[in-house]
Amino acid sequence: MQQPSLNNLNDIVEPGAANWWPPSWPTIAIAVALLAGIALFIFWLVRRRQQSRVRKIAIRQLQQNRNISIEELTVILKRTALAYYPRELVAEKHSHQWISFLLTPLSEKEKATYEPLLSEANKNFYGIADKNFNQHYYELARLWLSKDLSKQPGAEDV
Repeated sequence: MQQPSLNNLNDIVEPGAANWWPPSWPTIAIAVALLAGIALFIFWLVRRRQQSRVRKIAIRQLQQNRNISIEELTVILKRTALAYYPRELVAEKHSHQWISFLLTPLSEKEKATYEPLLSEANKNFYGIADKNFNQHYYELARLWLSKDLSKQPGAEDV
């Protein structure tokens, strides 16, 4: 049996480097998931900034006019609440229910301070408002607006 001559053999040709395109299916899935996550994060960030902006505008309006009427103050608070809560939840609140809604995110100590407003709500919202109620309602509004409303009960319903 004869041995083949090594002179007749061809050199081994190495393949070129692997190309990055087209990517594999797992790479495409990871890229799509990453892009979706980035898009959701940007959406959340923009929405949170808009909500924060509404709250800051409301605080600025309160600081500019300390002798604001109960009606004007309620409009400012409801406008701010609509940025955080569903319209159905905010629109149905009035008088006693509205004060209870504002008291919800407060601590127990803060609630105890402003609970007397509940008993005076109907009289002052639909009758002649006294200065004492107006001052306490204004302080409650400032306290409520100072809270991070996105972390309060009911905000997850949005």
